[in-house]
Parts: sequence; structure tokens; C-alpha cells
Amino acid sequence: MDEKKNNRKKIMMLVLVLGLVLSMVGTTYAFFTYTKQEEENILTTGRLYFVYDEKSDNPTNIINIQNALPMSDVNGKEQKGQGMFEFEVRATTQGAPIYYEIYLTKEANSTLSEKVVDTYLTSVGDADSETAIQNNWTNQDVNLYNKLWLSQVPPVLEKELNGKTLEQSEVSIDQENYEKTYRYRMWIDESANKIDNNGAWIYGNKTFTVKVNVYASNEPLPSPKDVYKDGSGANIPELADGMIPVVYDKEAQKWKKASVYEEWYDYTSQEWANAVTVVEDQRDTVNKAKVGTVIEEENINTMWVWIPRYEYDSVSIITAGTNKETPGAIDIKFLNGTSGSDGESYKLHPAFTFGEEELEGFWYAKFETSPETPCSSSSCNIDTIKPQIKPNVASWRNIQVATAFTVSQKMANEYKAEYGFSGVEDTHLSKNSEWGAVAYLSQSAYGKKGHDGTEVYINNCSSYTTGIAGDTSDASKDDVCANTYEKEAGQEASTTGNITGIYDMSGGAWEYMMGVLVDEEGKPRSGKDASYNSGFNGKLSDNSDYSEGISSPNEKYYDLYTTDDASTTCKDEVCYGQALSETSGWYNDQNFFIYSSSPWLIRGRYFEGDTGAGIFAYNHESGVNLDGLSFRLVLIP
Repeated sequence: MDEKKNNRKKIMMLVLVLGLVLSMVGTTYAFFTYTKQEEENILTTGRLYFVYDEKSDNPTNIINIQNALPMSDVNGKEQKGQGMFEFEVRATTQGAPIYYEIYLTKEANSTLSEKVVDTYLTSVGDADSETAIQNNWTNQDVNLYNKLWLSQVPPVLEKELNGKTLEQSEVSIDQENYEKTYRYRMWIDESANKIDNNGAWIYGNKTFTVKVNVYASNEPLPSPKDVYKDGSGANIPELADGMIPVVYDKEAQKWKKASVYEEWYDYTSQEWANAVTVVEDQRDTVNKAKVGTVIEEENINTMWVWIPRYEYDSVSIITAGTNKETPGAIDIKFLNGTSGSDGESYKLHPAFTFGEEELEGFWYAKFETSPETPCSSSSCNIDTIKPQIKPNVASWRNIQVATAFTVSQKMANEYKAEYGFSGVEDTHLSKNSEWGAVAYLSQSAYGKKGHDGTEVYINNCSSYTTGIAGDTSDASKDDVCANTYEKEAGQEASTTGNITGIYDMSGGAWEYMMGVLVDEEGKPRSGKDASYNSGFNGKLSDNSDYSEGISSPNEKYYDLYTTDDASTTCKDEVCYGQALSETSGWYNDQNFFIYSSSPWLIRGRYFEGDTGAGIFAYNHESGVNLDGLSFRLVLIP
């Protein structure tokens, strides 16, 4: 039976490469016999003939476009010659129809982001006229690759990933000489205009490789799948290259590979989306593994949690803070795409504006940063020691702010091969506004407040081990540290009250934020003096200049504060969304603001913080490396 089925179904394909070089290759196939058994057990034979014919005039079947650059949809649709690939489907049927699908599969060696590759398919009519084929599932004719739906036809090879559907069509019964000519175009979207800190185009020297397949069958084809979206209204998590969605199997007590086309998060039930990266020598194996495959913790090198774009009610936060010891819930509404706030009292959370870019969300490190090789002194060599984000390891401490920022940037650049990143992603040291976005979400119906109504418990582990929880929210220091993150007691230290949340935001180590007081010229201060500073150049407390460090990065990486008054420090008004004056003193968390001698904001307090530790705790520091100070990473896909 399998042999007959294989005779009925053939796969036709061509290969396209897009980046700075675009190549297209075509092949012609045919198939013929179909046998069908009727209900009356009468065997009826029909004749089917199918041809997929690449129409290029190039005798080598290869078309190259050199130095591809972003272009508008108008220009992309008008590409001719090398920018266009034409092929034809021909068929004759007798006694049975033919169903066929045109779909794309991305090659594993692609380095260009799916988010900037446009796809466009047309059919060719009389007098060389073209009709755009609107995708029946996205309802658009031009589609970014990452927005196409997942094809459900069998993959070409056993380990090949499923493709993205472009078109499904049918050749009806008893039809002779069916002919349909298609033209396929692909280009770099005009939105691909980001530059890095050195002014270089971040999409340069990259390629995107897909196969364009035509699959034919005598049986109706299954409809493609859309990416899963929960009922909360939260934006769908945007996975960066190298990131693998995961779910936790409570029975097996293991993280397992998830599918973005099946349920893997539910913010309404306080189950936040989680993703991991894996070590380089295991990456190909994990990428090709089936959904549900266990990903061993020793093969994970970073763990992330998705924070979707939202607005919050500034009135509800006042009401919630009426009783600071047991504050109420913050009213949050998730926003679609990059839309803005839609109510008078609602405010778009500032963490979702990154420079001039509006974000659908960002990934927050699940744990405090730790070094790949154990190191907790100021002499840690950041040229050889790489960051990781894992539970049950000692956090990375004794690090200046500038060094922590440099390490965070290296993750998506010099160190990108360690994590599978393409270099398009942005990784940076957490801003205070990003911490605030997590804190507010945790204090909403979608976080721990909605889960059990209690405060995020302290990590009271005296060895600075990540992911540990005390027995209460203000427990005294613990030298045993038995409540690890995966245990029921350990999950009390999560921002959700379950394993899907973010840990170490109360206790553990203090965490440096990219939040700093400015000088009289509006520029970030460096620190207290020549010995106690951030490592960034800038003014010291006596207003002398420190110039032995490195230059400050782009302003999008900072939250800048204009006064030493937490109530009027953002251009002489409240710093909305930053978990400062709006939530000051909640749960009795410590609240000491920055000033000229100690201009850098730190969050969460440390393992011996008792009542003063908490997700709303803040204090100040000079930016210098100290044993009790760590840092947190953020990834923007």
C-alpha cells in the first residue's frame, strides 16, 4: 500500500537563495498512475499526468542577483529577469482530480531574519498579464516569510522541517491539458534598515535559502496551521534565530521542545511563554528533534521569558497602592502589534519603545546572569568567559556596569555562535523600565498576583544560587538553599507563582540597571570618583570628568533621570511604568533613590534583604564592581 501511495505522490522543488546573492534552481517531474477502490469493492483505474516545469531561459537553471538591498513592495512586485522565477504546472486527469500545493521550506544555513523576507506569487494570463495570488490564510498577496502559515503536507525528507504554504489548487476530474504559469518573487523588505552601534547595516553579508516545492496528491490537502495565540490578547512571542520554544513537563520534571503551532503558553492562566538556546554541539540535534523531545538542562545555555506589549491603568495603580503592605492588582491590557494606548487613564508601558522602534514585546532573562566558567571576581576575562542564563548556578557578580553592558552586547555579536543567534538580535543589560514592565505584569491578573495573590518570594540563598526561594517572601538567609526553582516551594519566587515565570527578582543579588542620573548637560554620570565608578566615561560627583573608561552607548540603552527625587525625576514628572514613585514602598520593599555620588539604580535587594527585598525594591550605587551586585539580560528579536 505504501508503495502505491508513493507512486501517487511526488515532490517537485526548486531552490532560492536570498541575501546579497539570490539564486533559483528548477527541476521538472511527472507522475502517472492512480488506483482507487470504490465502496462496492470494484477496482477502478484512472490516469493522472502532472508536470512541474521551470521556465527559465538560463541553460544552467541558475539565476543570480548580486548585492540585494531592501526594496518597496511596488518595486519588488515589478522585478523581471533575474529577480523573477517562472514555472508552469501542467496536468491531465481522468477519473480522479489532482490537488497540489506550492510551499516554501527554509534551509538550515539561512542567516537572514524571516521577519524581513517578502514573498510574492502571481499567475500569468494572456498577453503576459499577471494576477497576484492572495494567500487564503493570511489574506495578503505580499507576505513576510515568518507570517506565512505552516504547511501540513508531508516533508520531503524525514528530518526536514515543515514548510510555509503559498497556494493550494485543484485540477478537476477529467480535465485535459491543464496549464497554469506562476511567477515567484522574493526580496528584502524595506523595513530592513537597522544599523548597529558602528553604523553598519545589520543585515549585510547574510543569506536566506528556501526551497519552493510543489506537492501533488489524489487526496484533498490538509489546510495549513496558523501560529498559536492564546486568548489573552498578548502578542505572539517573536523567536530569534537559535531560540527554541519550550514547555515544562511536570511529571517528567523536564523541559521539552514545544511547537509554535500548538498551545505552549497561556497568559490568562499565568503561564508565560518560555524559550531556550542550546549549546552549539547539540543545536542541530535539538532543531531536528520532534516536538515533545526532552531538552536536557545541561544542554541549555540561556533561558528567556516573553513580555508582551501592554498598557496599564494609571488609576488602578493608585488604588492598588492604597495599602502598601498588601497592594492590589495593577490593571493591564495587552496591545495588538505595535498599537498605542487606547484609554485616557491607560499608559503604554515605556519598555516597549526602544529608541525609535516600537516593540511587540521583548525577552527577559529567566534568571540572573551567570558566567559560563565560574568566576565572581572583578578580574573575570570577558573575552573568554561568556554569559549564561540558568538555574542552580552562582550569579555573575563583582562586575562594573560598563563591563556588564559589554558582556550583554557580545552575546548577540562576538559570542553569537554560542547561542545560535544570527547577529540581528539585540541583547543588552536590562533597563530599569524593562524591570518595571516585568514587575507590573507580575502584579497583575496575568502574574503572581493573579495566581495566588501573594508577593514574589525572596531568593535567600547565601551562595547567590539562581532560582532559589525562601519559605516566605521575607525569609532570612539560607545556607542550604533546598527550594530550587522547579520545586513547588521554589516556584513561589517566580513572577507567576509557577515555573513559567522569572526568578531572582527579589533577593539573590542586587542587580545593576541601565538607569542613571544625568549631569547638568543631560549626559549620564559615571560614578562617585576615579575608584568607584561605572567604567563609562562621564562626570563624577565633584563634576570632574572621568575619561579612563569607555564611551556611553546609544541613549536607547538607558533610562535617564534628571533629578534625585524619585517622584519628579523623568523630565520633572513621574517616571511612569518604572516601578519607582508609582509603587514606592509596596510590600515594604526598600526604596532609596539615586544621587550624584551614587548615580546608578539597582533593583531587587539581595539574599539577606528580609522584608526590604522585593520586586519593587530599589537603591543606588556608584557603578563599581561589588560582590553582592549582579545583572540581568534582555533580548529584542
